[in-house]
Amino acid sequence: MIFRRRRSLDLSVAVTAWNRAEELEGLLENVAPFAREIVVVDGGSEDRTPEVCRGHPKVRYLERPWDGHFGRQKNAALAAARGEWILHLDTDERVGPRLAAALPRLCSARRVRFYRLPMLWLVSADPPRYVRSPKHFPCHVPRLLRNLPEHRYLEDVGPVHPRFPKAVTRRMKKVHGVYLLHYCLAWASREALRAKAEAYARREPGSERTNAAYYLWWEGEHEVLPLGDLA
Repeated sequence: MIFRRRRSLDLSVAVTAWNRAEELEGLLENVAPFAREIVVVDGGSEDRTPEVCRGHPKVRYLERPWDGHFGRQKNAALAAARGEWILHLDTDERVGPRLAAALPRLCSARRVRFYRLPMLWLVSADPPRYVRSPKHFPCHVPRLLRNLPEHRYLEDVGPVHPRFPKAVTRRMKKVHGVYLLHYCLAWASREALRAKAEAYARREPGSERTNAAYYLWWEGEHEVLPLGDLA
């Protein structure tokens, strides 16, 4: 009997950051065990973000002045990645244990190029609880992708909510049962979340309902549930 040796995970984690040193420290600790490299594109931080990055052995730190367009900033991180696969994250997101364990299997698939990963939107961190609503659960986000030139966000559409080309989205495969954890609702006050939704709406007219549905979670129909061992 011949056993094939499993290849090591060739995964880049791509992150954009701007004055998020504390969040970034937690993210680096979360992904370092499985990432081959961590690419951080900094939009011009004035806090400890540069020091946090330069002090981490797996981080490649790049600076790109923030121009107000999320898609262009994220594309800079994707383009700089060297791994065969890329996991694209924000600083307020964490990889759950089940997802971390599933990454070698997901990245070994020969016919899949792009995954939509399920995300849980946490509304409290201690105890960890997440919100279930038509928008928040299930919420599949395009984050795990092969490192291919065509896997880039569109740069000629809205600056706040970037999208991939339809030819790319049609090939995405949904993953189930393993989760990304999103802490933005847990780490910000309701006043800050309302201000964020309003600011996004001003920058991208027409996105008002989407912003309110996600960030003003307490105003719509919802249920708050304990995270338990779901992640």
